Amino acid sequence: PQTSKYPPGARLSPYNGQLLLSTGEDKYTGYSKLLLKYFLAQGIASGHHVLFSSAEENSSSFIKGLPWITSDDANDLDDGAKIDDKMKIAWRYKEMKKFESGIKSNNRKNVIPTIFKDKRIPIAGSQRQEQPFCYTFDLTKQIPQSSIDLASITLVDATKWTDELHNESIYDKLLSEIRHKNALRIGIHSIASPSWRSNSPHDLYRFFHALRGLLRISSSLSVITIPAHLYSSNNSESCSFIRRIEHISDAVVELESFAGSSATVNNIYSASYHGLFHVHKLPTINSLISPSIKLSILSGGGGNNLGFKLRRKKFSIETFHLPPEGGLTVRKVIKSGGDDEKKDPYDF
Repeated sequence: PQTSKYPPGARLSPYNGQLLLSTGEDKYTGYSKLLLKYFLAQGIASGHHVLFSSAEENSSSFIKGLPWITSDDANDLDDGAKIDDKMKIAWRYKEMKKFESGIKSNNRKNVIPTIFKDKRIPIAGSQRQEQPFCYTFDLTKQIPQSSIDLASITLVDATKWTDELHNESIYDKLLSEIRHKNALRIGIHSIASPSWRSNSPHDLYRFFHALRGLLRISSSLSVITIPAHLYSSNNSESCSFIRRIEHISDAVVELESFAGSSATVNNIYSASYHGLFHVHKLPTINSLISPSIKLSILSGGGGNNLGFKLRRKKFSIETFHLPPEGGLTVRKVIKSGGDDEKKDPYDF
């Protein structure tokens, strides 16, 4: 049989022929840091060459804090959650299909891979099994040190470049490191923060433009997080900075947390979700319209009505919807008069 020429954890898009890898901006909190960890952990589990850089924290500590694969899909539910097939609304709705606001997990069990240098062989008994496109990760499990030692990981610690730059831009040095590494997944944490000590915003514009050119002639993919809250003022210069970054990037998403938002958040929203997931821009490579608009299960590109929630063992992005009226509170009728007052028709 003909073997696939694509690396593990990658497949060809049937819509526009682009290579897809399984897995933005951050507002008020560090949820984008968690998404970046998912991105890197998926690459290590798939045997990809991973490159990570940060000027905010130690790169080695960041990699050691990555989540790892769960061997049981039952971990998708919290330990205290109980599955009840009986609906409480009415008995005639019992056999109806349950409304799904997220993407259902693959029923196939995760095969925890054994990682070797330059290759990955998933072991299940003595036979080699088909390698899954996506793994399911457990946030309560950290990546084993043995997997880190055997994985192909390049750490670019930008915190050590303070005395080595001289007249060179910090982003030019980062681009030079990336250019000489054949990494399939590139993760950069909290770029454009004060820790990067850039002399001019134009240095970052040139970096994005050059990095985008490198990715076009390779099979690599880069995920970069930006602390957008540092540039959320009404100053036109700050707004222009973020807009230019969005224009240079292929895809832009924003995670807006309810916890740190200065706006008033309804309790109904915060009880079901931890924040909103905004899709500002989708990739349109080799196509006029982004394939995500037609192929996305969550329809994030169309309605852009997505929310996210963080549970103990997983982070999930779901279609944002309101709960049934009266589902969170008990309807109460206050009586202040005598018997002549009109009664509530629903009061038995």
